[in-house]
Amino acid sequence: MRRLWVQVHLWLGITLGALGIFIGITGSILVYDHAIDAWLNPARYAVTGTQAALAPGEYLKSAAQALEGRARPFNLRMPEEEGMPVVVFARGKERDGPTRGAIRLYLDPPTGRVLDVPPGGGFIAFVHAFHENLTLREYQGREIVGLVGFAMLISSLSGLYLWWPARGRLREALGMRGRFTLSRNLHYLSGFYCALVLAMLSFTGIWLAYVDAGRAVVSVFSAVPPRNVQAPEAAEGDKPLPLGKAIQTAQSLYPGAPLAGVGLPAGPRGTYRVNLHTGGSRAPVNNAAVFIDPRSGAVLRNTGPATRSGGEKFLVVQRLLHTGDILGPAGRALLFVTGLLPALFVVTGTMMWLRQRRA
Repeated sequence: MRRLWVQVHLWLGITLGALGIFIGITGSILVYDHAIDAWLNPARYAVTGTQAALAPGEYLKSAAQALEGRARPFNLRMPEEEGMPVVVFARGKERDGPTRGAIRLYLDPPTGRVLDVPPGGGFIAFVHAFHENLTLREYQGREIVGLVGFAMLISSLSGLYLWWPARGRLREALGMRGRFTLSRNLHYLSGFYCALVLAMLSFTGIWLAYVDAGRAVVSVFSAVPPRNVQAPEAAEGDKPLPLGKAIQTAQSLYPGAPLAGVGLPAGPRGTYRVNLHTGGSRAPVNNAAVFIDPRSGAVLRNTGPATRSGGEKFLVVQRLLHTGDILGPAGRALLFVTGLLPALFVVTGTMMWLRQRRA
């Protein structure tokens, strides 16, 4: 069995591990994406105040004017922290042909003035796309990333098994061993101390890569509603519901909850999706999503901390663990370091393999 796991560990490392290097590095960048983006693009974060003084519709209107008909806004995100801009996402209209990714517009919260419209979304947008789907969304890129997640999960757990020392030698194995080369010591010790964190990142990443399959698995054990919410088909004479009305309807379910973001209806059966910070906290685990019929104003689904099923809570926690949003500053720092380890493992593991082949 040990010989078998050595071969599995080796070949996963020198094949899919190569992709794991870049997925890990981009994941480390995303742990501090806002800070890095602000450092690279200070003008994008040159806000004149911390309060979002305008109605959400005014930000969308300002973004639409800046786009001059080239694209249609479809999503609005309010500032997550003080000093951050409002972000509007837009997508090219059909007459312009298919567009690759979304256009991002950064707006000043107090005035609604457009601060930046980076071509292609900018560096951080590219990192997001690469980490999620290798920028190959149309070619099963997300599924390939999930496959790498399986490989990293097996590698981290098999590496822990292969590292495990014989009886009575555990204390020696916890530190540098003089008879080993530096590369071997780094491979063993980094693998031991971070194996479980890397396994957690791989495990949670698998759920994010295979969204529909993951929901199907969870639904066997707990009720999970369909991922997509559709409004009834429009009838003759129906009038569109103003955005402000949809937000008021959602906030009536959570009095005093500030707006986190809103998605606009897409297609003939699309809905408003209103995201709110509930529970007096901006922690992502407390976010609620309310889906509103864009014509009647009826609440089609209310997904909040108190209304989620056990299966929904499990899926939400997978994302929050993967991003580190519920781990605090120390946990996020640990995730940052762990994301860099696949590069270390592949390099040191290859050195060990080549050294053994020469011997």
